[in-house]
Amino acid sequence: MNRYNKKLFGILIEKIGSDRGVYSAIRRKEKIFLATPPEILFYLVAIDHNIKISKYEKDENILAKVDELSQRESIKQVKPVEERIKDETTKQPETDPFLISLSRFSLFSDLAKECKVRKPYSKEINHAILNLEVFMRKKMGLDDTFYSIKLIDEAKKIGVFLRKVPGESEGLFFLYRAAILWLRNGGAHKKRGSEKEECFKIILFTDYLIKLFDNLYDQNVKAKP
Repeated sequence: MNRYNKKLFGILIEKIGSDRGVYSAIRRKEKIFLATPPEILFYLVAIDHNIKISKYEKDENILAKVDELSQRESIKQVKPVEERIKDETTKQPETDPFLISLSRFSLFSDLAKECKVRKPYSKEINHAILNLEVFMRKKMGLDDTFYSIKLIDEAKKIGVFLRKVPGESEGLFFLYRAAILWLRNGGAHKKRGSEKEECFKIILFTDYLIKLFDNLYDQNVKAKP
């Protein structure tokens, strides 16, 4: 670096924090100003750090070139308003709708605490349906011998799915049966290639099933004289 002003180089090291940082800054300038002598790039870096260079370098030719390039760079950075608006509207990254915090949906408390939209997604899906099973078992006061389809059959037996229209009762029974057979067992018996969107939606769907079961039990079983 002896071809550069040593005093100025020392000040830049203090400003940037290391000589490596100074060299990196010069390389960044090289990408902008191709085929420009390193001495000039060095002083452009100094200008970026608000260091006055005139008292360190008396070569008027270098100073004139530095001034020219510095002005050109500043002009490139100040775009017309129309261009800046266009850039901001076209280059905005898309917001991933499945990164929304599940806490915004007032989920069933245990489900909110234990299930997240994170990898491996299949594991989170399986855990969500396990939360449904645990809730149903506790709600009906059953022990751990009741699980999977046996749990759904017991709910039907005591009248949880009872509706005035027989078709609706059947629909509720198969809704919960399908949740266990497909969403629960489908991931337990083989590796499931689940994605973020599926995980997000199934956790919300499980919340719906838990709250629906809670209401059905209170209406059809708990409310019985």
